Amino acid sequence: MILAHATHLVAMGHDVTIKTSIVDTVFPLDERLTIQKTASKSKLQSILKCLTEAHDSDWVVADIVPLACLLYFRNRQTVLYFAQDYDESYYSSFLQKIFIRSLYHLGLSWLKIPVVAVSDYLQEILSRRFNARVAVVTNGVDLDTFFPDPDSDLLTRKKDRKVILILSRGDRRKGFDLAKSIVRRVKNEITTPFEVWTVGDVATGCFEGVCHRDFGYVREEKLRKLFSSADVFLYPTRHEGFGLMVAEAFASGCPVVTTDAVPFVKDGQNALVSQIEDVDAIFESLQKLLSDPERARHLVNEGIAFANEHSLASACRRFAAILEKRHALR
Repeated sequence: MILAHATHLVAMGHDVTIKTSIVDTVFPLDERLTIQKTASKSKLQSILKCLTEAHDSDWVVADIVPLACLLYFRNRQTVLYFAQDYDESYYSSFLQKIFIRSLYHLGLSWLKIPVVAVSDYLQEILSRRFNARVAVVTNGVDLDTFFPDPDSDLLTRKKDRKVILILSRGDRRKGFDLAKSIVRRVKNEITTPFEVWTVGDVATGCFEGVCHRDFGYVREEKLRKLFSSADVFLYPTRHEGFGLMVAEAFASGCPVVTTDAVPFVKDGQNALVSQIEDVDAIFESLQKLLSDPERARHLVNEGIAFANEHSLASACRRFAAILEKRHALR
């Protein structure tokens, strides 16, 4: 989303510089963006360097709270924290969580760094816990990239089997371990022929005894075709700041089985939704969806409607408008 907003801002005629130690992305870089590579050899060096650098800019945007706090000491009134998630959720250690929480108190409660959050859920957390000033710009779906577009080759290869699409990710918050447990139950308890497709981290050997195709990391155009050709996106996530991948599945016409960690899903309306880590309930939802084409069609229609109301273009316009109206964040 940082890159999407940056691209929109340069298209409007603003000067935008992205400072990074590594340029490694599958997304296209607009030639009007200035990409400034730092000499830092690690993320920690890059973060600490912010303590000594002043930037002659109207806004200096940081997407993690430690970075926002360090940037503040040389840039003061120009720092903006772009909250795409609650950073404390990335850590399992109690001491790490306390440290990150203390930085939130420093940056948002004491220094009063303004915040743009990607969901009402995040806005509520940051406002309630840290009395932060938060504007909401929900993430948007690129409707030029994500739309129903079944791939004839994929459809031919899956034959009469139902396809369960899963995100493979080592990050425990995304629930890949739960997805594997659910697939084992599908294998043992459901007679409907099915196969599993995975995208993301290498998942070879994770679904023993199941027809499995591991696509790895794919570009957005390929992901659209996978969504559009699958019968369900199984996403038993434990934590989300927004859940953009679910919205992309919606836009591509793929019904979704997920958890209430995704803040915008509504059970029976645009997805089948269970409580976090409730494997039994998630399995039952998946079973219902695979056996009920009418239910699946309803979810597809509602999902597409949701995506159309939450486009990337509208999100970028709102983000730009908030930056241009500085008083909205102060």
